[in-house]
Amino acid sequence: MAIGVRGILMKAFVSRAKHRLNLKQFSAALNNGYCYSAYATQHFFDAGQPTAETHPQLVAAGEITPGITEQEYVARRKKLLELLPEKSLVIMASAPVKMMTDVVPYPFRQDADYLYFTGCQQPGGIAVLSDEFGLCMFMPDSDPEEEIWRGQVAGTYAALNTFKADQTFSISKLHMLLPDMIAKACKLYHNRNIASSDYADLPAFKKALNESNVHYLCKYTHEARWIKSPSEMNIMRQSAAITCQVL
Repeated sequence: MAIGVRGILMKAFVSRAKHRLNLKQFSAALNNGYCYSAYATQHFFDAGQPTAETHPQLVAAGEITPGITEQEYVARRKKLLELLPEKSLVIMASAPVKMMTDVVPYPFRQDADYLYFTGCQQPGGIAVLSDEFGLCMFMPDSDPEEEIWRGQVAGTYAALNTFKADQTFSISKLHMLLPDMIAKACKLYHNRNIASSDYADLPAFKKALNESNVHYLCKYTHEARWIKSPSEMNIMRQSAAITCQVL
């Protein structure tokens, strides 16, 4: 049964009373992404998507997304870097949010490459990958007013603890940190179909583009997915079984 706004607020304030939090502590807990249940004494971190802690019926311990472990995401990124020339830098942007009206978004669908290599199912982030820096995720800043309507959004804490990034920074620092990463790279790779202005408008990126040093990434990401892992094949079998039941 769907719970209305009044029901959600009532549960939140019952939870606040149960845990004896003052208003300042209660607000801080919500802003930090921690959720309190009115029916339990434990609290858990809300990463903005199902995790083993919040949805154990969907995500097992050690998995980032259903059926795919942390180690497999690391192996995917390693395989991609092995396909690229030495000292390459990969820039992957999450898919943009598309609006149905001025205030109502369409259901969000993550970019396939960004999801495949990070496990993050949410908008607003940019992932940078290289041998030198590992996985560096630039994550959106928290906007409590926006999160009232769209829910919790993963930030830098989730990047390190949920998606297992090697480094993470606020997206607001991208313009300060990415130019140095670009300068150290011999070749840049990105998906031009969903290029984000957050990095595409940087002078360092434009310079590399003018020097023909920016290349199309999808050729390599598609090759990295040709051979399926046992866990991927298991998910495909489950999907096929569900589809057959529907038919």
